[in-house]
Amino acid sequence: MLMSIAMPEFEYEKINLNYIPRRGDDIDLLDELGEGGWELVAITANNIAYLKRRVASAKRPRTKSPAPPPTSTPQR
Repeated sequence: MLMSIAMPEFEYEKINLNYIPRRGDDIDLLDELGEGGWELVAITANNIAYLKRRVASAKRPRTKSPAPPPTSTPQR
């Protein structure tokens, strides 16, 4: 008997950390994003942060932004 294993689905986001106003450490921003379910995947040499978070179901709509501070402008 074959069993079907549901693979988790993720949504992805990238944020240009160069456009985030300095208010302390970048770790503070990443901690806030982590509270929203976002997981850091990588940060490139030019300060682009790539994040992912699990989507509850395939029918769940993608959110616009992972919740950076209101003054930030995420690069897409």
